Amino acid sequence: MPSHARTVTRTTHRVRNALLVVLLLLVVCAAAAGFSGFKLYKSAMSAKAHLNNVVNAAKVIKDGSTDDMVKALSDVSYIQKEAAAAAKQDVSGGLWTLAEKMPVVGGDVKTARTAIGTIDDFAQTTLPQLGKVVTTLTGASLSSGDGQLNMEPIIAAAQKLATVDQSVQSQARTIQDLPDAKLGVVNNALQNGKTQMAALAQVTENLSGMLNMLPNFLGANGARNYVLLAQTNSEIRGTGGLIGSAGSFSADNGKIAVGEFHADAEFPSNAALDDVNQDGDGTLYSGLYFGQVIHNLSSTPDFPRVASMAQKFWQAAPFGGSSDGVMSLDPVALQAMIGATGDVTLSDGRVLNGSNTAEFLLNGAYKELTPSAQDQYFSETAAQAVAHLFSDMNTQKLMTVAKTMLRMAEQRHLYFWSFHEEDQAVLRSAGVTGEITNDAKNPVTGVYSNEMQASKMDWYIQRKSTVKRTGDNTYHVTYSFTNTLQPGEAGSLPEYITANAKGGVAVNRVVIYTPAGGEVSNVSASNGSSFAQVQAKDHMTYMDDISLAPQDTVTIEYDVTTAAGSANLKLDQTPTIGDPAITYEY
Repeated sequence: MPSHARTVTRTTHRVRNALLVVLLLLVVCAAAAGFSGFKLYKSAMSAKAHLNNVVNAAKVIKDGSTDDMVKALSDVSYIQKEAAAAAKQDVSGGLWTLAEKMPVVGGDVKTARTAIGTIDDFAQTTLPQLGKVVTTLTGASLSSGDGQLNMEPIIAAAQKLATVDQSVQSQARTIQDLPDAKLGVVNNALQNGKTQMAALAQVTENLSGMLNMLPNFLGANGARNYVLLAQTNSEIRGTGGLIGSAGSFSADNGKIAVGEFHADAEFPSNAALDDVNQDGDGTLYSGLYFGQVIHNLSSTPDFPRVASMAQKFWQAAPFGGSSDGVMSLDPVALQAMIGATGDVTLSDGRVLNGSNTAEFLLNGAYKELTPSAQDQYFSETAAQAVAHLFSDMNTQKLMTVAKTMLRMAEQRHLYFWSFHEEDQAVLRSAGVTGEITNDAKNPVTGVYSNEMQASKMDWYIQRKSTVKRTGDNTYHVTYSFTNTLQPGEAGSLPEYITANAKGGVAVNRVVIYTPAGGEVSNVSASNGSSFAQVQAKDHMTYMDDISLAPQDTVTIEYDVTTAAGSANLKLDQTPTIGDPAITYEY
C-alpha cells in the first residue's frame, strides 16, 4: 500500500475514532442528564407530596375547630417529618445545588429550596413552641368557679405566643420577599405558599394580640370600666349601625360585671360637637347630626374616633362616669358569641341562639315590638352575651371565644378601643380597633355607607364586591348594592321599618376611601351618580348618595393604583349582615 494511502487511512481512522468517542460522550452525557433530570423530577414530585401534607396539617391548625387544632398541636412530629422529608431529602444534595446554577431555571430552583427550607424551619422550631402554648392552657384551670378567671396561665400563654408570633412573622417575610419564579408551575406554587404563610402569620398575630390583650382588658393590673355600645345594622352607619343603646361593664382581676343599658334618648345632646370637624371632613356627615346625638356617632368608619366621642357622651350622662375604653357589638356579633358560649333567655322567655339572634334583633323585633321594648331586648341580649363570654372558662371555650371575636372583628361586627396607650399596640395586633389604616405597604381601600332616610331598610340591602388585579400595582373594584324588597312589599311593613323610605326606597351615602400611598380614579355608578371628592384625615374620599328602589341594583366601579412594591389591595367595608361577599381576583 502506498505510504500516502496508509497515511490517509490512519487519519480517517483517527477522525472516525474521535467522532465515535465524541458521540459516545454525548450519549453518556444525555443519559446522565436524563437520569439526573428524572431524579430531580422524582424528588420534586416527592417534595410536593410532602409539602401538601404539611400544608393540609397547617390548615387544620389555622382553619379547623378548636378540637382539631388542639389535637394537631399536641403531636407535631408528623408535620415535622413531612417538612424534613421535603427539605432535607427531596431538595438537598449535589444535583439540586447544580440545578441552582443552570440558566433560566436556576433562580426558580433556589427560590423553591429557600421556601421549602423556611417551611421546614417553621415545622421544626415554631410549631413545637405553639404546641407548648396550647399545653400551657390545656393543663391549667382557667376558672375559679365563682365567675372569675384565673389570669396566671393566660398571661403565661400570651407571653409564649408573642414569641411564636415573632418567629412566624419572620418566616412569612422570608417567603414573601422571594422573587417571582419564571416558570409558571413554580410561580403558582410560590404564590400559593406566600398566600398561605401570610394568612397563617395574620392568624398568629391576631391570636397573640387577643391573648395579650386579655390581662389588661380583664383588670389583671387594676380594675377597668368600659362603655359598651349596641349598634343595629338595620339602620346602617359607617362602623356598622345606629347606636340604639349603651351600657357599661367592669373587669377586676378576671371578674366581669355588666351594668345597666340606657336607650339613646336618655343621653344628653351635643356632647361631642368639638369632634365633628376635627379632621376637616364634616361634609361627609352633613345631615347626620354627627356629634349632636349618640346614636349617630357611628357615622364615621374610624372606630377610635367613635370611641372618643362615645366617652364624652357617657361622661355627660347623669348615670355615666369615667371609662378606660369602649367596646361595640352588633346583632351579628351577638349571634356569633351566643353560638360560641350558649343560648340567651330573655325576660319574656324568648330564647335566642347562634342562628336566630341577628334576624330577630335586626328585623323581627321591629315587626313585633314597640321601640322601648326593642331597646330592652337588645340590652338584655348584649348584657347576657358579654356576661357569658368569660364565665366557666376552659381552654376550648377560651380558644373558641378568641376565634369568634377575631372573626367578628375582621368583619367589623365587633370593636374594642382602649384609652390606655400601652394597650393599643396589642389591640391593633388583635385586629379589633377598627382603624382606617395608613399602611401604604399593605394598602386598603374602603367603601362605607350611612343610611340617610332614618329607616331600618338596610336589612333588605345586599352588597357584593370584586377586587380585580389589572397590573403590577393597579386594580379595578366593582361594588354593587341591591334592594331585595319586592315591589309593593313596603306597604305591608311597619312604619318604624320604612319610616322616611317611602315606597321602600333606601338612600345610602356611599364613601370611597383611597388607600394610603395610592390613588383612586375613574369612579362611576350604573345609575349615573356623580361622586364628589372630599378630603378626610390622611385620605382622599369620594362621596355620593345612592337611591335604591325595591329590586334595584346600583353598581359602583373605580380603579385603584397602590404604592410600588406593596402587597395586594384589600377591601374594607361597613359590615354586611350576611356574607361579606368580597371576591379577590389576583
